[in-house]
Amino acid sequence: MLAGLMLFLGLAAAGGGVAYAINGATQAQADVTVNVKARTTEGLRVETSGGDSTSKARLAEPSGDDNKITLDVPGAEQGSRLEAGTDALELRAWGSTIMEQLLSRGDSAILGLSFGGGALLLRGLLLSIAEGEPFRRGNAARIAGIAALTAAGSYGAALTPGLASGLVLERVGLDGPGSPITPSAFLAPLPALLAALLLLAVAEAFRRGTELAQDVDGLV
Repeated sequence: MLAGLMLFLGLAAAGGGVAYAINGATQAQADVTVNVKARTTEGLRVETSGGDSTSKARLAEPSGDDNKITLDVPGAEQGSRLEAGTDALELRAWGSTIMEQLLSRGDSAILGLSFGGGALLLRGLLLSIAEGEPFRRGNAARIAGIAALTAAGSYGAALTPGLASGLVLERVGLDGPGSPITPSAFLAPLPALLAALLLLAVAEAFRRGTELAQDVDGLV
């Protein structure tokens, strides 16, 4: 049952991730959303036009902290305010290109394909365990393959959004040193790296177990 579930989840993840990216490519010339971060809060404003302005947040006086966007909250007690980080902003720009759309959704495709490949490898491992042969030849390679897909998929998915934001900023003329925003930084997913190293250790244990099982079969 688990092997069958892995097959279904793997195919669904791979197909869904790729389809999501391709669907974005068909929306070229429409708007695209990419992650950016602000270099400074100077010049940033919060629109308050329309409706009851007293119920809307407005940009507060500069607090001297360039890493925060500070918002006053009308009606709140004195000394209360909202602070938003400048490292997690979204830029929505019209007139996107096919490459921008593909890269902006590329993380979904990479993660989907990585999960799909890992699920197929895990399916083979589960089938051998169900048949009473956990140390069957090839299982160590399957686990090592899952480790490689975990690392490559995680790092690849973290890289593509930054590439997309760089292309968009260049197209709209916000890529220079005077721009108030910059592409989102590439953050190495350390938990994924640790998981990959752990899986490599398990792969080595399975390899040794396979050797011992073959030695025992030879003695028998």
